[in-house]
This record gives sequence, structure tokens and C-alpha cells, in this order.
Amino acid sequence: MSTYKVKATKTTTGMQVAAGTRGFEITFDEPGSTNTGMNPVEILLTSFGACQAITATELARKRNFDLQAFWVNISGDLGHENVGNDDKRYKFTEIRYTPHLRSDESEEDIKKFLADVARKCPVENTLAYGTKFVENGFVVED
Repeated sequence: MSTYKVKATKTTTGMQVAAGTRGFEITFDEPGSTNTGMNPVEILLTSFGACQAITATELARKRNFDLQAFWVNISGDLGHENVGNDDKRYKFTEIRYTPHLRSDESEEDIKKFLADVARKCPVENTLAYGTKFVENGFVVED
């Protein structure tokens, strides 16, 4: 098991949030604010697409699978959905994606390859099968 750590900090500008890890930083924002970055749900979809592309690249390398190019078009519907006991939550109710690739492999081999990409992508697994959230209390800073 690997543990990843990030920090997200609200800036003093509009709804902007700076998030980072390992010396890298992403700016989040909202279109109705200063619109200086993608919003969190757009970045969630982007993370899924990036995970698919990275997983495909690594699988192709390991299997000598002919993968000349790979990208994913993704869309998601954000809305209220009942998650149990009449508890409606705002969440993605559906995420749709279409992988695109250039390859000289057979259609059957491509289908098997894409099924393995989906099975091995940790972001897809997290979204599809859920994960446990644990709040570790809170800290009031001076």
C-alpha cells in the first residue's frame, strides 16, 4: 500500500484554492469567481482521464502493445442523488468516457487492452467502487 499526501489551501483571491504535493501546485477556482483554474469536479474528471492515459501507457510498454497515441474524452453529470435514507447528496450521477487510440493491434486485442486499463486504473476503481473517508478531527490555528 502507498500513502499519498496533498495540501489544499484557500487563497485570499475569490474562491481560488492552491493545492500541492512534492513541489507541484494546481490552482482551483470557479467560473463565477476569478476563473483562474479548473474547478474541483473538472479536476476530478481530468484525474480520471490522466490515470487512464498513464495506465494505458504503462500496460502497453509492459506488453509490447502497439500504442501510438491515447486520449480520453470524458463528461459527467453533476446533480442531486439519493444515497440512502432520503439523504440527497450533490455528486456525479454518471460519468461517461470514450478512449481514443492509434494502434495497429486487432480490434479484439484493443478491447482486451482497454478492459485491462479500466481494471487497473486506481482513479476509476476509486470512483466506481468507492472508498472510505476518515476525518481526522480538526485544528484551530492562531
